[in-house]
Amino acid sequence: MKQEWKPEELRATSEEIRGAVMPKSITPEMVGGTLSGLTDALAEVVEVLGEIPREHVTVKVRGYDGTGGVSGAGATVWLDVFNAKGYPAVKVSRQKLTCDEEGVVEFDVPHGFKYAVFSQIAGLGASFQIVKTATTEEQSVSLWNLPIGVYILHYVVVGRPTDKEDVSAYDTYPFVSDHIVGGWAEYYDPDSGGWPCDEENGEWQEDAGTLGVLVSTADTSFVMTADSKSSESMMWCSNRDYRKQIPGLPMINNKQNGEAWEDCQNRARADMDGNMNTAIILDYCHNPIAANFCANQSANRNEQRWLPSAGQASLMQLNRTAINSLMQLLIDEWRWNFVLLPDLKPGSTSSWTHTEWWWTSTIYDEYCSWAVNYNGTILTNLRDNHYDVRAVSAFHFEY
Repeated sequence: MKQEWKPEELRATSEEIRGAVMPKSITPEMVGGTLSGLTDALAEVVEVLGEIPREHVTVKVRGYDGTGGVSGAGATVWLDVFNAKGYPAVKVSRQKLTCDEEGVVEFDVPHGFKYAVFSQIAGLGASFQIVKTATTEEQSVSLWNLPIGVYILHYVVVGRPTDKEDVSAYDTYPFVSDHIVGGWAEYYDPDSGGWPCDEENGEWQEDAGTLGVLVSTADTSFVMTADSKSSESMMWCSNRDYRKQIPGLPMINNKQNGEAWEDCQNRARADMDGNMNTAIILDYCHNPIAANFCANQSANRNEQRWLPSAGQASLMQLNRTAINSLMQLLIDEWRWNFVLLPDLKPGSTSSWTHTEWWWTSTIYDEYCSWAVNYNGTILTNLRDNHYDVRAVSAFHFEY
């Protein structure tokens, strides 16, 4: 039987409930009691569940100078801990850690939080920035600092016996060259930049390969791999993420402080945290189209791909001639699917082959992101414009 709709009675009931649960005025005593109650409640949670579980992280830093290994003793490790997805959103101030004589630093991260680490050794390029999520009891991260410059990046895997029967151990080593490494033996030839295999002590050659074109500076390192450019232009994000401020991701603009435009551009160029930026964007946004393109590309199991920062994208264009020459070597020798960076036409000083803009993971404000064009100019563009996307990569040198 259909019941009669009585809006007056429902309205009266609603007002009674509201009057019962909402005080007529808020006093300091009420606020203090609420905060005290929250504190007590959190204390009870910790008492019942125990301490918040944490992951113990060990970071091992090593270097390679083009001829052999370099100690990570005294190296600097930069640590960022953040959580953009849950509540509360957290971005802890960057911490500077110093490696011990073994090139090791250790720290704890609460489960569910992400952390980003990279290292610096004087005279070498910065390591890749690696992003991980704290989920286990303990974790180890291996960071390598490589020579400054533009190179082809290779790796070798050396196997060695252990004290346990039928159990072997493996070590992975990166190295760089300015040419195509020709043949298995050259990967393990120190004269060509490779790593030796101590066969007299039972070591053996397990694996070797080439990863892509490395760009290495004192502030950042990343690799340009094959199939890393979008075949079509795309929006930075969907409409649900337009006008959205992202917690933990700084906005680099000159709106409030009256800063000169060139100074603002230079601050954007100084952002080298593309991997961490992308992790924050992926956590918080509903559909960050450009970042998703980078993160969801098919890649090696030990590879992280991300949307480069404004500084990293600018470095790509500043070094485009060297990058293109090495890409062309890999195209000619192995038919790798590289798309060369736009460059000057032969004999020209002002005309470019074509216009190309790339999205970056550096944010201007809630409406715009920074974009970099084919000659290294950077500016802000609305996120619903369509631009090209080029992913860059970091590699874990762990077997």
